Amino acid sequence: MNLLYKWDVLLLIIGLTFYFTACGPKAIPYSQSTDVPEPNEVAVAHYNWGMASAKDGNFDQAIMELHLAIQNEPGWVMPFFTLGVVYGNQGDLDKAIQAWERATQLDVDFAKAHYNLAVAYSQKEEKKRSIASLREAIRIDKEALSAAKVDPAFDNIRNTTEFKELEHTPEGEQPQD
Repeated sequence: MNLLYKWDVLLLIIGLTFYFTACGPKAIPYSQSTDVPEPNEVAVAHYNWGMASAKDGNFDQAIMELHLAIQNEPGWVMPFFTLGVVYGNQGDLDKAIQAWERATQLDVDFAKAHYNLAVAYSQKEEKKRSIASLREAIRIDKEALSAAKVDPAFDNIRNTTEFKELEHTPEGEQPQD
């Protein structure tokens, strides 16, 4: 009986160790595509508060917290991306575009930011910019094309020649205008 108890305790310790190392808190990446170390603690705290506020529907608080995260860590792409999402959900496409443009400057291979820019430009009826951003998202992540084919945000450009060319453009090559 005593030996069985020791095995149970050992399995519990191994299980908890696995949980905390494999499933425990994860570092927030500095960007989507780099292994740069974590941002500073103050920026992370403001980012987390901004995320929590956005999830609770308190968008003004979320915007303030995300701006504070940016102020504390101006090279961290995630607050810019999230700020764009909050502004986009509020319908403020100009501010969303500004935030996503900055995110793509900080991380040129951030496919989700390029895709969101394409959506926002499409909604603003800026076809050329939408196609250019979508082309960049597809260059980084081929799945972006599949998403764009069914995304209602692209209904107004899906039947254009430029959109159709996205399916047939070899990687890295820019079609002639």
